[in-house]
Amino acid sequence: MKPHYKHTLILIFLVLFPKVSLATFSIVAVDPVTGEFGSAGATCIAAEQGAILISDIVLGKGVIHTQSFYSSTNQNNARIRMEAGDSPQQIMDWLFANDVNNNSTQRQYIAVDLNNGSPRSAGFTGPACLTEFIDVAGPNYAIAGNILISEDVVTDMETAFLNTQGSLSDRLMAALQAAKRIGADSRCAPFDTSSASAFIRVARPCDKNSDIGNLPLDLNVWINNGNDIFEPIDELQLQYDALPPLASCVSDVIFTNGFE
Repeated sequence: MKPHYKHTLILIFLVLFPKVSLATFSIVAVDPVTGEFGSAGATCIAAEQGAILISDIVLGKGVIHTQSFYSSTNQNNARIRMEAGDSPQQIMDWLFANDVNNNSTQRQYIAVDLNNGSPRSAGFTGPACLTEFIDVAGPNYAIAGNILISEDVVTDMETAFLNTQGSLSDRLMAALQAAKRIGADSRCAPFDTSSASAFIRVARPCDKNSDIGNLPLDLNVWINNGNDIFEPIDELQLQYDALPPLASCVSDVIFTNGFE
């Protein structure tokens, strides 16, 4: 593809593509040893509030992502249910029965909770999500994707998360790298990238504010210029590698704005 044609395509995409299908592939996880909560993902929406919009860490409880035809109402309801003490599976069941538009068939959800050191997880994928789509879950993690080039995007994320040694953040970053391929989000294939925005966030048990930009690890990158197309997951990795290891419950906040 000629460079000027690619730039024209992405500019059209930035302006016209509906932002309802958030996000394409993501992971939620907890570490029962450290008490940390993790959230990471990517999508082919080139905006500061692209993929990161779905990230919802409920301090002291767990993590929830609501994606595919994203609804802030469904996300808020999921948080309320987690704060009330519902298990991840109970949250899935509640969301299915109480969808804001009475159409759970197009939604995708994942959730995990710490549960006093005995984590639980669950996922839900409606049959009307955009293909390819899949969700997988283990005791302390759940991963889901839609609008994928193949289901391998998610299953490779799971393999990397399970086989990587190190901290929770190391394992989340490895999962994103395992997803990385041209067109991982199939909409981004014309741009020769996996996605157009990506994020990684981790909260510790002593953190007090999980709003975006307030966690000790809170990285978000996105393409915001059609003349400067890059691979978001690789840029996220560069920013991640430049940070010191996550400290145990200190007050310092580390936040890097999106790549511009």
